[in-house]
Amino acid sequence: MKTTKNLNLKAKGMSLAASALLACGCLNASAQDRPNIILIISDDHTWTHYGFMGHPEVQTPHLDRMADEGLLYTRGYVSPVCSPSLASLLTGLPPRRHGITGNDLQGRRNERAPLRHRLEQNSLMLPRALSEAGYLTFQTGKLWNASYQDIGFTHGMTAETSRHGGAGLTIGRNGNDPVYDFIDMAVAEEKPFFVWYAPLLPHDPHNPPERLLKKYRGKGPTPHGEVYHAMVEWLDEACGELDGWLGAKGLKENTVILYLADNGWDPERGYKGGRAKFTSYENGIRTPMFVRWPDKIKAQRDEKTLASILDFPKTILNLAGVEAPADLPGLDLRDRTALEKRKALLVASYTHDVIDLDDPTQSLTSKALIDGWWKLIVPGPNEEPIAWVARSGNADQDIQLYNLKNDPHETQNLAAEQPKKVAQLKARMPPVGCRSLMPNFPQN
Repeated sequence: MKTTKNLNLKAKGMSLAASALLACGCLNASAQDRPNIILIISDDHTWTHYGFMGHPEVQTPHLDRMADEGLLYTRGYVSPVCSPSLASLLTGLPPRRHGITGNDLQGRRNERAPLRHRLEQNSLMLPRALSEAGYLTFQTGKLWNASYQDIGFTHGMTAETSRHGGAGLTIGRNGNDPVYDFIDMAVAEEKPFFVWYAPLLPHDPHNPPERLLKKYRGKGPTPHGEVYHAMVEWLDEACGELDGWLGAKGLKENTVILYLADNGWDPERGYKGGRAKFTSYENGIRTPMFVRWPDKIKAQRDEKTLASILDFPKTILNLAGVEAPADLPGLDLRDRTALEKRKALLVASYTHDVIDLDDPTQSLTSKALIDGWWKLIVPGPNEEPIAWVARSGNADQDIQLYNLKNDPHETQNLAAEQPKKVAQLKARMPPVGCRSLMPNFPQN
């Protein structure tokens, strides 16, 4: 039986007048002509843990199919912790520019308002821009520091300012009925819709259904890893159910689905892994990314081009016919020519707690420059044990260099063997505290 317990189906003062459409810079397409958009965000998801990424144990048949039907970039990069990544999806900016470098304020974990106010200072708030353009917009799942109303969704599940997402976190684990109710309403009103679908999966609590867990018992390197594998399949089931429902309703052909994970994870050791979440290693910042629109976007698998979380807001705005603010550094994921010209990305890692909202450098623990297949990791001024394997006290000695084509899991530090390459890549990194854009690549 369907339920609307956690679904607020009353718009909160969103104007759909023609004047608002013109003010937001919409293109000439009518609301009926614009595609529906669903953004799927998995949570604490290791970049290798998908069937389509070659994992030998984890079963993700639904995501495999969706990735195969879409334009897939296997080398996508995000921030290594939840709140900064989600803020980048909302604003189209990297943490050092949108200001949300961590999950909480240092020593003030229960204070959410300062973080929300800092977020609102940016030029874009994606759900608000889409709502003002005539979309009905719905928030589910993970949402840091704000309620859905605060940031411009017309509808949502997280009606209170919360640390993780409050009532919205039931999505996926308890089915998708609130999403279906919202979409039914949007269809009845003949409005295009945008859904922020961010289930707390495979994030802890790691409590998968027994029917899934028994498939992986005895097959993983550790018991914790086996539980995690089952959690990933649980996510896949939730996404597959949503996609199947769209097909049954005849909505698949005009609905664009975009996918990424907010950050990585160590499936065997969790938070104590040392080379995953909170760090600049691949297990912390890498994720596959895809965009699927049947018969509109050519299905293709790209294992070379660098994609960024900053590309998602630009892509979504373009799909919706909304003009993006001029200060967004991202590209449209559909623009293969533009993405192929991108040769490098910079990803910064910060402390879990924000030290100073006005000075991101105080929280900086490391920076990673991915230049083609080379990757340089340089320690930052702040040392947080969870964010780095070990430090000698000498910043130059702590620099790490990897060739990701030959060593995708970063097992062999080549810094001592390749001093010229280290110097070359280090020279391309901006100074600590630099807020300007590099000319050739966005800085995550």
